[in-house]
Amino acid sequence: METIYDILKEEHEQMSDLLRQALQDGSKVSFFKVKLKADPHMMGEERIFYPVLEEINELRELMSQAHKEHDETKTLIFEIEGMDEINEKWTSKINELKQSIEHHIEEEESKVFEKARNILSQEKAEEMAQQYIEFKRSYMNRIETGGPFV
Repeated sequence: METIYDILKEEHEQMSDLLRQALQDGSKVSFFKVKLKADPHMMGEERIFYPVLEEINELRELMSQAHKEHDETKTLIFEIEGMDEINEKWTSKINELKQSIEHHIEEEESKVFEKARNILSQEKAEEMAQQYIEFKRSYMNRIETGGPFV
């Protein structure tokens, strides 16, 4: 059965591919594909994965840093969203977003996942994977139907 680490790692790889594409073609469409992947991913991590890890003393500082990195990413996404692709700063902002996300991915996979695997049981990691999948399914359904976010 898949664990939360498997799912997040797969999404990280998809995110990296989308960011490369956005930098390569410089289109607003490619940027919005990044945003559509990043938003539910970050919300899912913040609601399902991070709260469990924040309860573990040796992970609190890493989780605080992860939240800051998410905030930085959200700010960059918001800035880029308001730009036209003809803006002279478009490519540099997309590159900044790519570097920010890739740094976060590296930290999360090499430090957070490593420590969490040593603390959380396989069953807990599988349970969190199911909760995460359900959260994202519900999130995407609300996006499609225009429903409220809770």
